[in-house]
Amino acid sequence: MKSAEASVRESIERFLRGYARAVEAGDSGTIAASYAESYIEGDPSTSAVVTNDAEYRAALDARHTAMTEQFGLTGARVVVDDVLDLAPGHVLVHTRWTLDFAPSAGRAGSAQFAQTYVVRVGGDRPQILLYLSHEREDEALRKLGLVG
Repeated sequence: MKSAEASVRESIERFLRGYARAVEAGDSGTIAASYAESYIEGDPSTSAVVTNDAEYRAALDARHTAMTEQFGLTGARVVVDDVLDLAPGHVLVHTRWTLDFAPSAGRAGSAQFAQTYVVRVGGDRPQILLYLSHEREDEALRKLGLVG
């Protein structure tokens, strides 16, 4: 695979920076709009097909509430490591995420996650078709002492 052209990489970086701002703010509309009508998500222990509908957006809202109220989420940042041409109109995107936490009880800290995405490009906006987390989120939160 070869690296995507500079304009595609810039578009993906802009898209994912906006996505990270939406994660931090709990903007479920923007988050949901970043994904296809159905997509695949997975981590080292599980995978699932997700339907992007009203129930999904409600789950995003509940997740953000838990992340902020229970764990003290204060920030979300993404770094795009590489954007590779995968197939016409599709790129493979390697990223590193940092989520910052400052819980009311416990110590503040940051969790890092490597994630890989398959993104459709060339339409109105990029759209995530697949995302794979290289780590289990619960294990990273456990290392910070945020979950038992």
